[in-house]
Amino acid sequence: MGSVRVTGPKLGDGQAIKVVNQHLCSVHIVAAAEALNFARKLGLDQATVELIEKGAAGLWMLSDRGPRMLQGTDVNVTSSINIFVKDSDLVADATATCGADVPLLSIANVRYHEAADAGLGLRDDSRMIETWR
Repeated sequence: MGSVRVTGPKLGDGQAIKVVNQHLCSVHIVAAAEALNFARKLGLDQATVELIEKGAAGLWMLSDRGPRMLQGTDVNVTSSINIFVKDSDLVADATATCGADVPLLSIANVRYHEAADAGLGLRDDSRMIETWR
């Protein structure tokens, strides 16, 4: 996740931080796939990722997953779509427990389930872009 530090005296704070991290990761991968699909529809090429990632819209997930999204379907699996089915489900459960409103996570969660149902579950999570084709 980036760094390790003690977050407070409450048991479970670390787990709560992890679920917030997974919320953002889940949403960011889907947002990157959607944006790169949009760029492709506009006729932009692979250099788009490099230009966008250096601007205000740059995200780690775009920098990391974006090039693989544009490579094609046979990229090496570093993190599968099924992991994000599980993780986005955990986030959805946590948000339901505390009453948080997370419409973007809800959309991303549906997209992960649709991707898994379409047979992409064991593919790299960058293959989320295939759900827009």
